[in-house]
Amino acid sequence: MELYPNNLLESLDFNFVKKAVSNHCSSTESKRRILELTPFSDSTTIYQELETTDEILAYILSDESFPSTQFTEITETANRLRIKGNVPKTKAFAELRSTLLVYESLFTFLKKKKDRFEILFGTMVELEPNPFLTKSIDVKIDERGEIRSNASKELASIRNSLNKSRAAADRIFARAVKKYRDRGVLAEFDETISENRRVLAIQSAYKGQVPGIFHGSSSKSSIAYIEPAETVEVNNEVAKLQDDEKQEIRRILKELSEKLRPFATPILQMEQKLIYLDFTRAKALFAYKQECCLPVISDEKKIALIEAYNPVLKILNDQKGKPTIPLNLKLNQDHRILVISGPNAGGKSITLKTLGLLNLMLQSGLLVPVHPDSTMTLFSRIYADIGDSQSIENELSTYSSKLQKMKHFLEFADDDTLLLLDEFGSGSDPELGSSLAQVFLEKLNSFKVFGIFTTHYNDIKALAAKLPGVQNGAMLFDKKNLNPQYVLEVGNPGSSYTFEVAGKSGIPHHIINEAKGKTSKETLQVDKLLVQLQDDKLHLEKKKNQLNQELTKLRKLERERKSTIEKLEEKLSKQSRQNEENDRIIYWGQRFQKLVDSWMDQTGKKDKKEVVSRFIGILNQRSGETEQEEKKTVSKAQSRRAKQINELKEAPVKVGDQVKIIESGIKGNIIEIKRDKYTISLGANISTTVNREQFIPATAKLENAPKVKKRKKTFAPQKKNSPKNQGDKPSKS
Repeated sequence: MELYPNNLLESLDFNFVKKAVSNHCSSTESKRRILELTPFSDSTTIYQELETTDEILAYILSDESFPSTQFTEITETANRLRIKGNVPKTKAFAELRSTLLVYESLFTFLKKKKDRFEILFGTMVELEPNPFLTKSIDVKIDERGEIRSNASKELASIRNSLNKSRAAADRIFARAVKKYRDRGVLAEFDETISENRRVLAIQSAYKGQVPGIFHGSSSKSSIAYIEPAETVEVNNEVAKLQDDEKQEIRRILKELSEKLRPFATPILQMEQKLIYLDFTRAKALFAYKQECCLPVISDEKKIALIEAYNPVLKILNDQKGKPTIPLNLKLNQDHRILVISGPNAGGKSITLKTLGLLNLMLQSGLLVPVHPDSTMTLFSRIYADIGDSQSIENELSTYSSKLQKMKHFLEFADDDTLLLLDEFGSGSDPELGSSLAQVFLEKLNSFKVFGIFTTHYNDIKALAAKLPGVQNGAMLFDKKNLNPQYVLEVGNPGSSYTFEVAGKSGIPHHIINEAKGKTSKETLQVDKLLVQLQDDKLHLEKKKNQLNQELTKLRKLERERKSTIEKLEEKLSKQSRQNEENDRIIYWGQRFQKLVDSWMDQTGKKDKKEVVSRFIGILNQRSGETEQEEKKTVSKAQSRRAKQINELKEAPVKVGDQVKIIESGIKGNIIEIKRDKYTISLGANISTTVNREQFIPATAKLENAPKVKKRKKTFAPQKKNSPKNQGDKPSKS
């Protein structure tokens, strides 16, 4: 990717962003990579960097903790292993083992969750951990980073003898201390250490009374340090054994080095993987803190920023407790260039910088602080002219510097270029500079570049209104309170509010009026017209907001009334159903009562059997009606439930929401959304990827599925020969 000029990253505050990201790094090497980060030229690399970062971010957003990537850097140790005969120190081997264990832990973690880290695990899958390396070190070196005594039989024997000799030396020295203390020749303190040997502190006047080796005296020569003759032999033995121990340790480490030397390159590769994991995790943590995401990246050249933030401005405003106004911006083939005008300090340059910075971040593999529905595109070139680039060394004036840059833009800009020009046309005679800028605008527009130009010149605003592919925009300004709104309004140019801002800044009115008198009537009229346009816009915006508020109230009232009507209708329907049920109960109750009366009036068996037959006939009739009523009730309930489910399938959802799979009823949390696919964590390291129509929000109130009762609905008279114990059971008809 081509960036111009050389200080573009600094001009767009990209270095500030990189420093903020690097604060989340654990290793110095990953921090260095972040601080040296520049946009990638290869789109494949850009997508991989964005997607691996997004995988970790999605995991963090699902309230799960990504493991620490902190490790000890082992490049020097691995490089020493490569050189035959070169032996790293014991501590270096302990650090090597620690780093290899970190790699093994992270590899195992990503492998278990490879469905969540498909791309990230893909960068590591070919370099599996090698347990042989850690086991080889562990056999020789303990958890404290010291050589184990059982690392070899020789070392075990040496250390055993060394411990005995040290114990003997301590006993002999203790006797010497007691002997010379009793003689009263010791100084206020009994002993000290000299050349790794315990020596007596003897008053100088008595040093001739103590046989042994003289090790020196105090600064005032009042104390002599003497190794008593009794301990010399045993101390010599200790010194010899210590030297033997060092030689054996070196032999063990040399043997270990030879064992690990063939794996020096894979070890370095594992460290590089750890650096990449730490690098990617840092980007994800920054994205989480700054509410960044992966926008839609379009192959077509179009930009649609929704609720976009300049991360530098937001970080600084957050530190001051100030709000940051989000940016909404659209550029496409019909409107490729946006010419922004408006007052100074109104947000023109910030808008321009925001677009440039977000594209730098995206093409460097960093997620950006925009709404997820935002659309961005990749450019092959980003050119800019921001701020005063006057160079004393090259004796270039501000305008000469701008012309030099413009020469580059005219030579190399094309339809794959994002062009950002701040204070377009300034730096020279306003009339002449404006004329030249108009020609530049026409030429650059013919190259079909994308970009933002900021200006105060009315001629450029007028030309932007005429050129196809170019549109005007203005930063809104509250004329009543003389305060910028930091809101971009696309469609019409804006006034610079030169005299209004001057008045607010304390410039006397008579000076402002005198300046107005020196300004051409046409210029004043144009500026007045622009001010009026913005005033009208603000007025219309306020009216629009008021109408929206009123409309919201009316809609709320409409919903409340609709809800009241629905409740009343439901109440009436319920009451109607209750009345119908009561009528049925009364009707059938009267019919059954008549049968009871008829039964009681009969005296003969034959007449009573006739009443029973009539009773069974009525039962069958009522049973049939009940069956039809139950079918209608179930059908209505099923229809209501199906309607509810269809509505809930269209409910908006986001990462982190709890949802319920319709088919199984299992609940889980959304951990990732990629286009029309939703990855849902079901707990216990289980996840599934489904379409939107396969789940509903877990908190939604859904009517239970109706249950159909299974029972006999017809009856027959009892047979004469039926056993008594079956007399109450109806037979099949």
